[in-house]
Amino acid sequence: MPELWDLTRNIDAVHGLYYLVMHGWFAVFPESEFWSRLPSALAIGVAAAGVVALGRQLSTRSVAIAAGAMFAILPRVTAAGIEARSYAFTMAAAVWLMVVGIAALRRDRRWLWISYGTCLALATSLNVFCILMIGPLAAAAFALAPSRRAISSWAIATCVVSALMAPFAVYTQSQSSQVDWIPPLGARTLGELAVEQYFPHVYAFLFAVLIAVVAVLAARRWRHDDAGAARDWPLAVTAVVWIVFPTVTLLVYSLVRQPIYQPRYLSFTAPAVALLAGLCIVVVGRSRRRIACLIAVFAVTGAYNYAMQRAPFAKERMDYSHVADIVAQHARPGDCLAFDVAASWKLIGPLKAARPAAFSKLQDPGRIFSAAELDSLWDAQTTISTWSDHLRDCPSLWTISERDHTLPPHQRGEALAPGPTLGGSPAYEVASTQGFRLVERWQFSMAQVVKSER
Repeated sequence: MPELWDLTRNIDAVHGLYYLVMHGWFAVFPESEFWSRLPSALAIGVAAAGVVALGRQLSTRSVAIAAGAMFAILPRVTAAGIEARSYAFTMAAAVWLMVVGIAALRRDRRWLWISYGTCLALATSLNVFCILMIGPLAAAAFALAPSRRAISSWAIATCVVSALMAPFAVYTQSQSSQVDWIPPLGARTLGELAVEQYFPHVYAFLFAVLIAVVAVLAARRWRHDDAGAARDWPLAVTAVVWIVFPTVTLLVYSLVRQPIYQPRYLSFTAPAVALLAGLCIVVVGRSRRRIACLIAVFAVTGAYNYAMQRAPFAKERMDYSHVADIVAQHARPGDCLAFDVAASWKLIGPLKAARPAAFSKLQDPGRIFSAAELDSLWDAQTTISTWSDHLRDCPSLWTISERDHTLPPHQRGEALAPGPTLGGSPAYEVASTQGFRLVERWQFSMAQVVKSER
């Protein structure tokens, strides 16, 4: 716990609550890939229940169930549900914040306003951008037209929580240098807004097109059905503001202050897309059978994307598990580990930190500071030139560098050629002067793993 506190004082304060939850989770369950991802899957289940509850608050039972089904198959949701990250939690927090907030607006009870304030604070702690949920809540208050007292109670509760969370927001902003990698707004942003924000991966483009078609058909029916449009107004306006207000706020901030817009940062707005989609499907389908058929079409359309999200290198081409498997299976206790420090940052600290148990049997002379000493997420590595004297104590040397696309995925031999990627690096040159020769190479999506012996 002290190390976690020191970490969030240095970086990642925005993820501090999620880290705390996972810290407690791993006190009970094993530190494995399955158990690290399971909480996100459970959070998606909680969020799906919230979508149904919210849909029932604002519309009919049919819309609520259709929205819950669409939420479960929305590409952004299926992606968040398999990640060991906080985005699934933010979806659950945002949708239940809306459920509690609308219940408080309608019933105006003190305990509901306390619950609303607590939910808003927790949601903001999970993702500081969740404070922008006050926008769709204001839209819901406008659409539902509750009593003036209820609106006053909402305004007071919102202002109190916003004031309490202001220091947290200021503190996280002081760590904004860690997102300097986000590019300025440009032509690429349009594509991210249109597709990537809710339909990650190009395979989900058809899913987005189908939603647009259903929305157009629903709009035509609303035009000739005043009673239906009036009934659906609260859900429609709330969902639209839920999507637009946080997105525009991040875009404006990125334009005038610092680039912070990333599609996945707005994952907490995905329930609004599901609610709109569910509403449009019910308006277009009308009968239960046709509604079920439309949802089935979306499920089939999203199936390929669902499968691609679970492909071996779907997560930004990261191949940490494959590298760790090779080291765990083939390395011997006492072998040495070397990183090509000129390679991408993704192949140095994060790779070893993802599966530390696989590397624990290796000597790592290049580690100059541990993650705990740096109050960071991973260790600091230095070039092999600074510890070349230690090579004499290495039975075998395992070198990790970037993939060389001119070479095959696997090679074995008495003295393999280093290839253009590894050949000019100190990681190879220093080891070769000490008599090490390459005897086996494995290549994956990003990395190559090379075993060297004397």
